[in-house]
Amino acid sequence: GAGLVRATATAKGELTALEIDPSIFHPDEKEVVEDLILAAIKDAQAKAAERSQQEMAKMAEGLGLPADMKLPF
Repeated sequence: GAGLVRATATAKGELTALEIDPSIFHPDEKEVVEDLILAAIKDAQAKAAERSQQEMAKMAEGLGLPADMKLPF
């Protein structure tokens, strides 16, 4: 969201927070604001998924499992 909109999500991809810079609120820019929000949410979800994969790989390594093993959760 170009830093004007920030979204935070859990490792499961659940949106937990949304911050919007007040400078972007102009009635004619509704579509721009919506696009920024959507981009921020997608970014947060991608980061959460990546972090989840990293943590699962650490756990698998600690158990002596291959890092690329697909776990059922």
